Amino acid sequence: MCNTLHVEVKGDRYYLQDSGSGKECVLLLHGWPDDSKLWRNQVSALVNAGYRVICPDLLGYGLSDQPQDIERYTIFTLANDIICLLDSLGLDKVHLVAHDYGAVIGWEIAIAYSTRLKSFVTISVGHLACLLDLSFDILRYEWIYFLNIHKVAPQLYRASNGRLLREVLRTHPDREKILQRALKPGVLEGMQKLEQANPLPEILLASLEGKLPKPQLVSVPTFAIWSQQDDFLWEAQIKESSKYVAAEWRYERVEEAGHWFMLEQPQKMNRLLLDWLVKY
Repeated sequence: MCNTLHVEVKGDRYYLQDSGSGKECVLLLHGWPDDSKLWRNQVSALVNAGYRVICPDLLGYGLSDQPQDIERYTIFTLANDIICLLDSLGLDKVHLVAHDYGAVIGWEIAIAYSTRLKSFVTISVGHLACLLDLSFDILRYEWIYFLNIHKVAPQLYRASNGRLLREVLRTHPDREKILQRALKPGVLEGMQKLEQANPLPEILLASLEGKLPKPQLVSVPTFAIWSQQDDFLWEAQIKESSKYVAAEWRYERVEEAGHWFMLEQPQKMNRLLLDWLVKY
């Protein structure tokens, strides 16, 4: 259904799946610890509905390159990479659907490159200004982002046949497949570069010291989706992001589903996407 290819951006190759044709294009961005296969159930539904679908592996993930320069992984740089990728494919405007770290990049694209988006669907993740709100209840979600920047984290996840990673991914429908891949040397180190280039502790410090720029508004129609059993992100950070969207806003809370609900409840996810996309 999709062609697979590598597209070079700034000297590094992005692996992607591209269905090749359709009335409009939908770009799907995955997060940690996934790759483009996260969207397999959505790709078929979108293609069958007449959309062209593009699913890249993020830099450092899957079959995309793993450059050593940590600056290649800043959120701003990765957002610009995605725009360069669209340019290489001859695409002017797309619908963007993004999850987890893909959604962090998605918010940056929606702010810095709003003219390239027809609409934005963010899954699990809210605007950066909402992510930086502090309380004890919030900090209990964020331990993993503090851990993942440390050099020892990949070894810790691999130790004892992936015991810690198996616990962290206990609700992931693809847990065993991800573990099989992640236990190979270099895989987790490649993923880790994105988090090391955007370290949450330093961003939080800058926020507390008033050194971050004023939050920017999004001028793209935005649909935010959060799942009620998410172990990694809390509801307020995405629900309250409406105050940073100066365009149409829709929020949907999905019950009885975890962080990867596009795999747990694919039919519901597909209905939500198609209902949203048809309006734009």
